[in-house]
Amino acid sequence: MAKKITINFNSQPTAGLGFRYAIKLNTINVVYPSGENEVNIEYQSFPYLDPTKVDIDIVYGLSRTIDNTLAFLVVYYSSPGITYSKVGDSIEVLAEMPDFTITVSVFETNPNISIVVTDVDTPNTIKLKYFFQYKNIVNHEYICEIYQKGYTGDLTEIHGTAILEKGSVTSLLEPIRGGGVTLKLEASKEFTLEDLYSQNEQDFSIKLYRNGNLIFRGYLHPDGVYQDYIRDEWIITLDCVDGLGALANLAYVETNGVPYLGKQKAIDIIYNCLKRTGIYMPINISINTYYEGLSDISQVFSNIYFNADRFVKTDNDTIMSCEEVLRSILDIFKACITQIDGEWYIFKPNEINTNAYVTFWNYNISNNYVKKNTLNLNRELGSQIDNYYPHHCTGNQKIEIKGAIGGFRLGYKYGLVSGLMPNPKLIKNGSALEYDDWTIDQSNNAIVNDPLKTYGFVFKNKTSYGFIHTAMSDLIPVAEGDVLSLKVSYETSSNSYNPTIVFEIKCGTNYLDSSPLEWNNSTSSRFLLQTDNKSGITTIPIPAIPESNNLTISVIDCLIFGGDGTTWIKSIDIIPTPNDQAIQGEFHTVERSDRVSTIVKENQTVFNGDNPSTIYLGAIFKFDGLTPTDLWFRKGIASAYKFPLLRIAAEEEMRISQKPTKAFIGDFYGYIPYLSLVSINNVGRFMFVEWSYDTMSNVTTCKQLELFANEIEDIQYAYTLDYGATVKPTIV
Repeated sequence: MAKKITINFNSQPTAGLGFRYAIKLNTINVVYPSGENEVNIEYQSFPYLDPTKVDIDIVYGLSRTIDNTLAFLVVYYSSPGITYSKVGDSIEVLAEMPDFTITVSVFETNPNISIVVTDVDTPNTIKLKYFFQYKNIVNHEYICEIYQKGYTGDLTEIHGTAILEKGSVTSLLEPIRGGGVTLKLEASKEFTLEDLYSQNEQDFSIKLYRNGNLIFRGYLHPDGVYQDYIRDEWIITLDCVDGLGALANLAYVETNGVPYLGKQKAIDIIYNCLKRTGIYMPINISINTYYEGLSDISQVFSNIYFNADRFVKTDNDTIMSCEEVLRSILDIFKACITQIDGEWYIFKPNEINTNAYVTFWNYNISNNYVKKNTLNLNRELGSQIDNYYPHHCTGNQKIEIKGAIGGFRLGYKYGLVSGLMPNPKLIKNGSALEYDDWTIDQSNNAIVNDPLKTYGFVFKNKTSYGFIHTAMSDLIPVAEGDVLSLKVSYETSSNSYNPTIVFEIKCGTNYLDSSPLEWNNSTSSRFLLQTDNKSGITTIPIPAIPESNNLTISVIDCLIFGGDGTTWIKSIDIIPTPNDQAIQGEFHTVERSDRVSTIVKENQTVFNGDNPSTIYLGAIFKFDGLTPTDLWFRKGIASAYKFPLLRIAAEEEMRISQKPTKAFIGDFYGYIPYLSLVSINNVGRFMFVEWSYDTMSNVTTCKQLELFANEIEDIQYAYTLDYGATVKPTIV
């Protein structure tokens, strides 16, 4: 059931006071983007504003003050499942979180404000409709709860059983490990359960418990409903899914359909993908690969950034699916994701082989870090005659052999950014001459603050230029050899001549001069952009960047003979300049010098990797969001072994398939969680690639692949550039 918090404004709030409340999901406070775990509002009188405070202005007219409050709540206290709306002289806050008990604590209110908390049913309210429970052959208790969105009736007990399943994969490094539950429910002419045949796969959700512990959370799938009529009673079979499979059909966009822009942390990208399943579950991460300079006690996905623009396909229009985006991150770390016990788990099989006591970083459903959890993934399996439990059963066990891999090629497609400037359209912050990513010097009064223009620089035209950096950009990382162009959009009000825009463009100790067009170390060098018309867009090639460093762009003046009028600089950007011979990417090729196998794994393409230059969309950035990554290391491996991330990824493929691999197929009696390192007596150590557990019979049907990840010394590595042709490697 949802909670509605009604904030009633009886009159204008008293300055210096506000209101404070907290929303809890089960027993944990919702955490907002600011890091606060409660809503804390204060008011200040207008026009006596204190610029050091982020308070809400009390303005003339109660309705406008309420509007200010609503805008403040939307900006600073957003969270999944919480919506704000204005109703008369009140603000209504709707907290609607499926599968969670919501409580609201009100701590203090302004004397002119009252807060009322009520339970409400909404069309999206999820309520328990059916449940069934049973004990299996070894007396383990299972309870399945079926919830319906918008249901308002009573709870009904039904009868049925469940089979817990994971989708089949062919490799231990397959990143997406979706799962589900098959429900077998008893129906009759009087009780058909046809209401479960929903057209919307998110109308019905389920939870499955084993001995009181949640082991699965998902949705009833509207397809694949089976009815087996037996006299006046029959069994219906319903499939439930965890949503990972649906990500292939869902674009990587915000909930309102708008594409993501700019740089995003890896953990945020993963969270954005998973929330499109419609199931909000905690995320647990264990990745022990780190870039140089990052502590190996950090969580790497919270310390790297990706360009969201990279997740647009080569037609520059189609947005990648959430599955493609999720794969693009997991593949470069050789990591996997699956649901275990109602939570998402991201892990590296290679690391589990080394240490099955795995420490996970736990993030709650609002994507905030909570704590670390260490799980023991070790399990044992053998024969009943050797007193093992779980043990083999049904006599269908067999072993197949998969050959080792002798070679593998990982390709990385760079992708060019559309521009390097973070604020190319020169958007103003409010009415003042303030711009994100630019510093303005108003001491020479060169820029006019035109209140009717919400973007751009409006310069007074002059007859000669000065030396003041009137508008100076923040640092832009570039790499030696980058081929770039300066792109400027402008418009002049002068009736005399076309403007000349004077720039200082600096890279490290080098300055760009326009007479001749070259880099030098003279601090008096200026780049004069001669325009051809009174308005338009001009793009000028820049000589190749002379050194890997930071680039800055300063606008000095706008020159016009006679100095009349103004020049409106509408946008400034630094754009990569592609050519027919441009490098499109790179290959990381590995093979075994001992020639253990002639099997070459199919090439794999990824869309992110290390780049010294920021002109490439696929570049990965360190915790500052500016510095590209270059070298990485694996925790526990000698610090001298620092390599590009994609070399490590390619070598992980070789390590996990370094020997002919046993595939163990067959049933066993008992329950072993899917995410386990299983030691099979007298056979080896394995991880599941197929897994189905019949909760009633207590029998697991599975396929397991032998796990290797030991260090091997004969991996030969080659780095080559991609000019457009992709060729599968051959064994030398």
